[in-house]
Amino acid sequence: LERRTEDMTQEDQRMNARQALRERKTDVAYQEWVRQLRDRAYVDKRLEERYRGARAMNSAGPTSPLIAVTAGEPAGIGPELCAMLTRRSLPARVVFIADEGLLRERAGAAGLPDCRLPRWSGRADPSAFSVLHVPLARPAQAGVLDPANSPYVLRTLETAADGCRDGRFDAMATAPVHKAVINDAGIPFTGHTEFLAERLGAPQVVMMLAGGGMRVALATTHLPLQDVAAAITRDGLERLLRVLHGDLVARFAIARP
Repeated sequence: LERRTEDMTQEDQRMNARQALRERKTDVAYQEWVRQLRDRAYVDKRLEERYRGARAMNSAGPTSPLIAVTAGEPAGIGPELCAMLTRRSLPARVVFIADEGLLRERAGAAGLPDCRLPRWSGRADPSAFSVLHVPLARPAQAGVLDPANSPYVLRTLETAADGCRDGRFDAMATAPVHKAVINDAGIPFTGHTEFLAERLGAPQVVMMLAGGGMRVALATTHLPLQDVAAAITRDGLERLLRVLHGDLVARFAIARP
């Protein structure tokens, strides 16, 4: 009996160590995700005037910006990141577009058992955090990819993109997705950039990385390396630079980029 007790104690120690390591990795991933969101985020000058008061108070309200956040791959870190985001005080309202049961489950796994989000009721909803429920096709298990849930992932992106286009949301942010499992479901998918461009009918899409005072626009998006040289043309670069210049002036308030 003493030996059995010792074995169980060692097993408990191993389980506690694994849980501590998981929580540490989750927190590191969350901090990195928030940093990336801050680095690439911007506020349109027109929204700046409209919502300046709400930001000055550093609190969300019925007139503050409304941001749609998709939870990404249900087997990945995205749902936990969304749950952890609710601990932040933000100058905007956030609508998580996800399966609400999944968010509750992962909130508990992230040590936030009291994370209970109201269902989003519409543009005038004053809630700092709410959820727009999109149901999973099948129950999701952390770390276990399931192609059956790939259409769910794309529905969350479609809901956010359509909402931005139609004026229901002011902006959208995305948690990570898993491209390979989406392709395994028989759905061609190369990345958020191309997906959103096609969904919104954008004739010219530009991917830009921003951080630390530097902004870098890419001449191509998600292509095999062997196809990059052929994809770079004079006309294509000119179109890209026109889009880049226009947005740096209009959206980043840089008078002479």
